[in-house]
Amino acid sequence: MASRKKWYVRFIAGNPEIFSDVKTEPRSPMMRSEALEAIGHIDNNGWRGWVEDESGNRIYETATEKRYTS
Repeated sequence: MASRKKWYVRFIAGNPEIFSDVKTEPRSPMMRSEALEAIGHIDNNGWRGWVEDESGNRIYETATEKRYTS
């Protein structure tokens, strides 16, 4: 049976005008529900962040990330 833990939470902590170092949530890879919960905390901090699968396809981006990638 394939692992269901295939979602990665990536983020850039701090002021997005200053910082650009992409970090990975230490609990990654995780289940989709866990990843979406974790990204909620990152979104609340106003940080850039997203949830992606093993291939790098994003399923969620924080509001701050959307502003920087549009």
